[in-house]
Amino acid sequence: MTIKHVLTKTQESFIKKHKIPADLLFDAQGEGMTEELKQRMSETNTVFAYNTVGCTKDDNHNFKTIGGHCPQCETGKIAILLREHEAGFIYIAGSRKGTLIKVGSTSNIIDRIKSLNMPKTRYAGFDDWVLLFDARTTTQGRSERKIQQKLSENKVNYLVEKSGKATDSGELFRCSYNKAKDAITALETEESFEFTQVHEKRDLIPDYQFKNLKARVQVAAVEV
Repeated sequence: MTIKHVLTKTQESFIKKHKIPADLLFDAQGEGMTEELKQRMSETNTVFAYNTVGCTKDDNHNFKTIGGHCPQCETGKIAILLREHEAGFIYIAGSRKGTLIKVGSTSNIIDRIKSLNMPKTRYAGFDDWVLLFDARTTTQGRSERKIQQKLSENKVNYLVEKSGKATDSGELFRCSYNKAKDAITALETEESFEFTQVHEKRDLIPDYQFKNLKARVQVAAVEV
């Protein structure tokens, strides 16, 4: 646990309401959300900073996510980060029509891949998504985030519209399958991440060795 100061009743209520475990909290001790603070949070496997400077919308809000967002304003970020230490699967999927690689995580790999190609979904506007790699992890959210960080230069800022609001999916990349797989391997060798129940469709991989291109913005699509 990295809480050093006693929480106020308001803060305790917020943590209890959203079921945030104490071991995911980091006491910022009044600091702003600097890169140094983010690094310290990463090193301690925490994703919510407590006792930060107030947010721009409400000075009484003093929590920040490891990404620098205010979870009190953007409560939708909480569920995503709580997945940091949940067991599940990380996966690599590819679309030949879109020449895109998707890196994500899920608790049900079969249903997730099916959902990408459903007529109402057509993730990123394509219906030919194929599962190329999957592996089980005890920290699906953290693993996904770390892999995506390693591929950041190839990230496609694809905007998905939900309930009239456009948000970045954060899971699409203009890169080869090998580059995405290398990012996973790097976590195993450099940061001692452990992946089990590994499945790789080696016979399909040659068709998904797309060019490694710098990030660019995609046209927004509607997801229901």
